[in-house]
Amino acid sequence: MQAKRIKVAAIAAAVGLALVTTGATASQANAATKTSLKGVSVIVGSKDFTESIVLSKIVKQFILANGGKVTDKTNIKGSSTTRQAMIKGDINLYWEYTGTAWLVYQKQTDVSLAPDALYTKVVAGDKANKVTWLPMTSFNDTYAFAITKANATKYGIKTYSDLITKMPADQRTWCVESEFASRPDGFVGFKAKYNVPSTDTIKTLDTGAIYAATQNGQCGIGEVFATDGRIGALGLTVPTEDKSYFPAYNAAITTTDAIAKKYPQLIKALSPLSSKISNAVMQNLNARVDVLGEDADSVAKSWLAGVGLI
Repeated sequence: MQAKRIKVAAIAAAVGLALVTTGATASQANAATKTSLKGVSVIVGSKDFTESIVLSKIVKQFILANGGKVTDKTNIKGSSTTRQAMIKGDINLYWEYTGTAWLVYQKQTDVSLAPDALYTKVVAGDKANKVTWLPMTSFNDTYAFAITKANATKYGIKTYSDLITKMPADQRTWCVESEFASRPDGFVGFKAKYNVPSTDTIKTLDTGAIYAATQNGQCGIGEVFATDGRIGALGLTVPTEDKSYFPAYNAAITTTDAIAKKYPQLIKALSPLSSKISNAVMQNLNARVDVLGEDADSVAKSWLAGVGLI
């Protein structure tokens, strides 16, 4: 048991987390915007992965703390299934990603748009579907490549281009998942954009295995998701994307126009949430669930209290 506590403490320190989460201070609580949501009754959904679930639990706990009622239908399998559940009224709101809406629902192909421009086009495109988008987060859960912090320091790597120009060839073993390896907007296009030498070693691994394999040196460079909590927990870092290859996947609460019209006070109350969630914050929230094993509802509630929103 003592060994387990030491291990958990080490992981917590690596991702910048406290093992015991305290509530908001008095000043934080006073600063929080208190909005009565009495009379609001909604069904909150999410997709079936940690980040989506945690984000929707934040919405759930926020509504409950302000007097509203929530039916929890989080953890729906698949993006399209979740989206259709909202359109049909089986759920009333959930967090969606701009890149998913653009590429999957709106069938667009241009992945070069900056995050703000992409958000604007997605919102406009969804008017025909009677979907309302609340403000987007600054965090971007896009594809990314990670290396160890030690290698970043040793070789002076700050950007993806540095991976090619500064990292020794014998260290450039790229580990990618099978889907990313073959899709045209995945590694194929990335190699062309960044002039990855054909002599570099490429390995295909399961998504979950890449993080540890990058930490232990089996992979010099590992394909990851930018807000995954294991990046910080395992001592990895993501260089800056300097050639704008990957599409943006900023998250935003989406709902139907009918719900937005029925509960304008809810839309007003929820809109500030997105400004509080950066890449670092999202990594920590994900890590608390995936690395430390905390309950998603508890993580959501304590985070809201910690930033003075409840």
